[in-house]
Amino acid sequence: MSYRRSSKVSYEIAGERAVILDAAGRELITLNPVGTLVWCELDGVRGAAELAACLTGRFTGVALEQLRSDVSEFLRELDDLELVEQA
Repeated sequence: MSYRRSSKVSYEIAGERAVILDAAGRELITLNPVGTLVWCELDGVRGAAELAACLTGRFTGVALEQLRSDVSEFLRELDDLELVEQA
């Protein structure tokens, strides 16, 4: 399953952090630098496994399996907040 950023949200990258305004325009969500890396890679083509593989080279000492798990969990959180859409 692949994900893309929701067309109903607005966001801006400020430094190393994404600042996202939810679809209702009521809540600002600020992602940490790692979450921002994932957010920037959401293209509607790749799922959690592909995103993790894409990001593997950016983290030393993190096993691919752990990265896959972390990205999957993060995508579920974004989905629960309606910040992403399944493509």
